[in-house]
Amino acid sequence: MFIAGDAAHIHSPFGGQGMNTGLHDAWNLVWKLDLVVRGHADQRLLQTYTEERLPVIKQVIETTHFLTKAMGTPNRLAQVLRNAVIPMVSRLAPFQHAFVQRLSELGVAYRGSPIVEGAGERYFDDSLRGGAGIRSRFLLMLHEDADLCSKEAARQISESLGDIVELRLHNTHHTTLVRPDGYVAFSAPNSNGTAALESARSLLERQTTLSPQ
Repeated sequence: MFIAGDAAHIHSPFGGQGMNTGLHDAWNLVWKLDLVVRGHADQRLLQTYTEERLPVIKQVIETTHFLTKAMGTPNRLAQVLRNAVIPMVSRLAPFQHAFVQRLSELGVAYRGSPIVEGAGERYFDDSLRGGAGIRSRFLLMLHEDADLCSKEAARQISESLGDIVELRLHNTHHTTLVRPDGYVAFSAPNSNGTAALESARSLLERQTTLSPQ
């Protein structure tokens, strides 16, 4: 049984985090269930739903709890400080950026996840707009001018997992493995060549039924 949205975490409505959090829950879980149902992964992948989402939910609850206390405090001194400080701080560009990233949840990342190497941030790139999008697959992004050895290694990975990995040649500075939910599972500079692809393949082996070769 998997629990998501308000059934899993109820918190203050300050910040309007409820719907975004529930959507992120579903988006994190659905691609994992899809791989398992289609026989491409096992229970280990499903366990990462809790491992990835709990730290995020903890942050959301801390944020809404802080906003509730700050905006609803009955203390007169605290009210004066709040009314004086918030207008000043809210004009600062770094604060505005951080605040938008936190409340929109565009800043959600899965660093520390067992199926992520690196920051685990959302993959923002115009190449995913329109067209085929991601289509419930991992995207293996490789520079279009990569050397022949790298292209061959990437092709082998894609062909061995044709149902769930799609190779895309792109004008990118990094060899990148993008998860079906649009988050970066792995990224390394193009200069790493086939070593980066070996790392990407190893990561795929940890979350799918891909057999080591």
